[in-house]
Amino acid sequence: MAVLLPEIIKRGIRAKLANAAAAARLTPPHSPSAALYFADPLAGFIGTRLDNSGRPIRRVTRTMFVSGRCAIIIRYVGDRELGILERRKFVRVYLVIDDNFGALDPQDGLPPDYRQRLLAYRDGFMRRLMPFVTHVVAPSDDILSHYKNKIRLRLDPAQCHGAGGLAHHRRPRGLDIVVAATRSHLQDVAFVADAVADFLKARPDARLTTFLNGHAPRVLRNLPNAEHLPMLGWERYRAFVAENRFHIALAPALDTAFNRARSFSRVHDHAAYGAAGLYSQQPPFSGVVTHGQSGLLLHNDPQRWRDALQTLSEGHDNAERLAAGGQNLSRRIGSRARVRNFWLRELELAAFVPET
Repeated sequence: MAVLLPEIIKRGIRAKLANAAAAARLTPPHSPSAALYFADPLAGFIGTRLDNSGRPIRRVTRTMFVSGRCAIIIRYVGDRELGILERRKFVRVYLVIDDNFGALDPQDGLPPDYRQRLLAYRDGFMRRLMPFVTHVVAPSDDILSHYKNKIRLRLDPAQCHGAGGLAHHRRPRGLDIVVAATRSHLQDVAFVADAVADFLKARPDARLTTFLNGHAPRVLRNLPNAEHLPMLGWERYRAFVAENRFHIALAPALDTAFNRARSFSRVHDHAAYGAAGLYSQQPPFSGVVTHGQSGLLLHNDPQRWRDALQTLSEGHDNAERLAAGGQNLSRRIGSRARVRNFWLRELELAAFVPET
């Protein structure tokens, strides 16, 4: 007789299988930022150093791409990338950056060790990188404002997942909630943790999934209907997204300069999960999400989040309607063609740009 495992256990098993499948790949995976802002939209144009296909863009390291006399750096460099920049003397060097390094301070809402890593990079490798950089590309005007001596270009992230189905909203039992946050959001999650825990205690049929592992707030770690998976690498995470659906997705964010300068990529995650998104009512979400149509914009009052969970749990029709609106929004603002054409024009690959 087959053993029927609770959904929350099966989800953990699927995460482990996704890890194993991704580890078997021979090509080193892209980082999330590389996929969102460059590699996925340009997939058909990118080759490797050993590729003789004639593709106009080459991936030379995990964070560096080259096209003719242009180099593209995705967020971070090390000695290898800096050595290439020294030797090649590129005409244009683009830095794609989605962290607000100018907003790092004890009030930024980041875990102290995470902040220290960013500060060490900013004051080390990044300081060595900036003399080579001619163009800065970012999803936020706040980020761009720190690079006034560079050519500054605004670029929002592409949708890199397929839109998830919505049939799970019409199943009679269970309510799956996800927090698709990295450890940099620990304090953001912590401020709604008590409210979420209260809801989960009142609704034992509801299940929470996070990727915070042992870092999850204690009040959430002790619940039988909460699963805290380890943070997955990008390719592993994409495999997990393809296999899992949720009814509701939470994206709380404290009102800090660092958070306001983040991208709206969480909207794309929620669309892929087929989930109704709940967002803090502030940038970047307040600039794109329409309250009550493509998600819910909530004040940073934990009781508001508790009430929103309760309201959506009482009728899956409302959650499905918001999820569908979020998917429409993601398709509109996450066009891969938009990001692809941006780069084809910047890199002067005119032969590949479609006529408009």
